[in-house]
Amino acid sequence: MISVKKRREIKDFLVTASIGIVVLGGQQVLADAASEMVNPKDKVLVGYWHNWKSTGKDGYKGGSSADFNLSSTQEGYNVINVSFMKTPEGQTLPTFKPYNKTDTEFIAEISKLNAEGKSVLIALGGADAHIELKKSQESDFVNEIIRLVDTYGFDGLDIDLEQAAIEAADNQTVIPSALKKVKDHYRKDGKNFMITMAPEFPYLTSSGKYSPYINNLDSYYDFINPQYYNQGGDGFWDSDLNMWISQSNDEKKKIFSMV
Repeated sequence: MISVKKRREIKDFLVTASIGIVVLGGQQVLADAASEMVNPKDKVLVGYWHNWKSTGKDGYKGGSSADFNLSSTQEGYNVINVSFMKTPEGQTLPTFKPYNKTDTEFIAEISKLNAEGKSVLIALGGADAHIELKKSQESDFVNEIIRLVDTYGFDGLDIDLEQAAIEAADNQTVIPSALKKVKDHYRKDGKNFMITMAPEFPYLTSSGKYSPYINNLDSYYDFINPQYYNQGGDGFWDSDLNMWISQSNDEKKKIFSMV
């Protein structure tokens, strides 16, 4: 016969064990949600979430960018690009680290958005990114992307190279080649690692700076969302309209999304 004291000890153990199972189970659900690659099922509305603290007057026209958690992104956005994967000072390989969250907390942020059917991508580059990849770094770059995806649960990568970084070093060959390998890596598991791009629209010509990325990633990229800003002010003279229309070639048009 089991004594009353022994029964209490067993009960306490079972309660403690049950709590442990619930906690561990919750963490497992969290990890599973973030590990699923969520792809948009319909039209996309792309937004960029910045991974830095707003300092005030750091936005467009001297405005202040908003500070909010990734998971608090406005409801309408179904593709959220985390900005940015970039090269830290003194290093040569682009990487990413949440600026104000632990890894566990950031995984939870992505998991919440994934559970709502929203895709979360890591954006490579940015206006001030010094990305200069050499051919010899391709394998390391592939491994770093996979590490970030497996760590945080990103659903893909957005190429957001600007200025000198577009043509720097071997970027135009290394980045497309690496992304193909990453996409093929996840295809083996039945997952679609999304590849998107955000070139400034003047580069979207057959001989534009982004053509090596677009051509080399043909049949691999999911969509392109051009930047329609930063082009000589807030608009253009109507006399320029015919110039832009006349250079258009319907046979060379691809499907883009507008942001």
